[in-house]
Amino acid sequence: MMKIKIDFFNKNIIGAIGAGIYQVSIMNNGKEEVLYIGESVFVLVRCGSHLFELKKTPEYFGFNDETINNENIILKFELLEAISNMADRKHKEKELIQKKKPILQSGISDRMKSVEEKVQALTAFLEGE
Repeated sequence: MMKIKIDFFNKNIIGAIGAGIYQVSIMNNGKEEVLYIGESVFVLVRCGSHLFELKKTPEYFGFNDETINNENIILKFELLEAISNMADRKHKEKELIQKKKPILQSGISDRMKSVEEKVQALTAFLEGE
C-alpha cells in the first residue's frame, strides 16, 4: 500500500483535461526535484495512467518498498503548458527536459532511465546526496 501523498494538478485540474506538457516532481523535507516531464493530448488521462503504474509497480517512478511508504513524500503532478499542436508539444517537451534535467529521464527526448537507475536516482535525492 502506498503511503506517499499525491498532489494531482492541485492548482489547475481543468487545464490538465486538454493537451499539453506536464511535470512530475517529488517533495521531501522542504526539497523538491523534477522526476519526469512528459506531453500528452490528454494530460489528465496520461497522468492517471502514471499513477496506476506507480501503484502497480513503485519502481516505475524509482520508488522501492520503503520509500513508497514514506508519508513525508509528496508526488506532485502539474501542467506546465497547454499546447494543442503535437509538433510544438514535442519540441517544447525536449527543450524542458534538457533545461530541467528530470532525474528519472535519460535526457534523450522523453526516454526514462532503467529501473535500477531510477531507484538509485530517487534514493540519492531522498538521502540528500
